Amino acid sequence: MDNFSESANCYECKKSSKYFRELNPSELEFINQNKTQILYRKGETICKQGAFASHVLYISDGLVSSYLESFNNRHINLKILKKSEFIGLSSIYGDNIYNYSTAALKDSTICMIKKDSFRKLLTSNGSFASEIIKGYCENENQLFNKILSLGSKQMHGRLADTLIYLHNQYLQEEKIFSYLSRKDIAEFAGLSTESTVRLLTEFKKDTIIDIIGKEIKVLNPDLLKEISRRG
Repeated sequence: MDNFSESANCYECKKSSKYFRELNPSELEFINQNKTQILYRKGETICKQGAFASHVLYISDGLVSSYLESFNNRHINLKILKKSEFIGLSSIYGDNIYNYSTAALKDSTICMIKKDSFRKLLTSNGSFASEIIKGYCENENQLFNKILSLGSKQMHGRLADTLIYLHNQYLQEEKIFSYLSRKDIAEFAGLSTESTVRLLTEFKKDTIIDIIGKEIKVLNPDLLKEISRRG
């Protein structure tokens, strides 16, 4: 983790998201005065589940994995977070802790915004608050679908859902499989690593996917969706 000696000015930032475009210059300056920008190296923990949440975290650049930690040292991978996404929004009005852990999949630039300052902007700028709520709802819907998959589908269906998710256009542009181990994929599907490797081999044999090193390429997306539908 590296502190930047000079944080990028929010008003001049070229990596600003649709959320911050709703802020006027004085509000951007307010954010600028109440944030710290940090570079997390690949593999570093960004926030820890259960830790006190004093800041809302904004991914200015990079790729971040979010996951739940269980008592038996097993993880459930929730989502790959991309630039322009937030970490810790649920702590603004809820529990004063991070409800999940995050780690950098590659070098990632994180803006840590004081939570009280972020809350003040939500109260004073309705357009900003509306965009934040829209993004939060989209993320919530994705988590509901994941819970449904883990709770109601068999192994084939859960792995199919995981491969469909990891093959969305943005993640493929990032060459996501180069950052993920087979254990990581298993923790997205709620499976053991052994079962995941076996099922991937089965999918390859059935020409649903192809495997070249760490890379997984979907050859038959319609059949994969059918496996997901059948559960």
